[in-house]
Amino acid sequence: MIKTARLSSNTPLEVEDKPLMDAGIADKVKLLCHVRKTPNVLYGMFVELTRQFYSDKNNLPVDVQTVWAPEMEKSQLWIDSDYIWEDINPEQRPAIYIKLGEINYSSSHGRHDGRIGIDLEEAEYHYACKGAGNISWAHIGSTSGETIVLAGATLDYFDAVSKLIQEDFNFQTFEIVQISPLSMTKETKERYLSTVTAAFTFEDTWTIKKESPKLKKIIFAAGQKVLDAL
Repeated sequence: MIKTARLSSNTPLEVEDKPLMDAGIADKVKLLCHVRKTPNVLYGMFVELTRQFYSDKNNLPVDVQTVWAPEMEKSQLWIDSDYIWEDINPEQRPAIYIKLGEINYSSSHGRHDGRIGIDLEEAEYHYACKGAGNISWAHIGSTSGETIVLAGATLDYFDAVSKLIQEDFNFQTFEIVQISPLSMTKETKERYLSTVTAAFTFEDTWTIKKESPKLKKIIFAAGQKVLDAL
């Protein structure tokens, strides 16, 4: 006699605790260009690119004398994101803060859910979306001349390496689109502001692996025996 076990509806199933993504796929996601471009990733990316440029005096034009350093007491230039910017230390001039604009998302392939493919054998659903936004560098100096030379250096650098940034960080497009005229900041007449803006587009992709048994492969061999007999 064959005995069958009966489970009540409120009995929890014993599900094996394992990663949703295969180790082989997870190991491949190592580079920054493979990571989804969240606001935090974009902020960090452009803050570090700006710091790297201004940290080496050999990179800078002859009219720029200020160099960024990791140690605050040694740095001649303040560089960080706008959400960290706190205008409570007037001595921190000159300064550059990076501001991320709105990011608008749309479907990459016309589907509202963003799905671009399914692997039924592995129970994997692949998705993608397109993002478009802008990033700005706000330069604040104690004099108009100081502000202008910093804005010019940033403009020249990011315009020159725009294609490299596009390729290395997996943007679809990246280009300088605007530099604002010199203006006075609100806090005092002795500080000046000039802003450089770049626009970018990118495509984010991700995979959802459902917790379901893998489907078995079914191979149709209709008529194969007839062909083999010929």
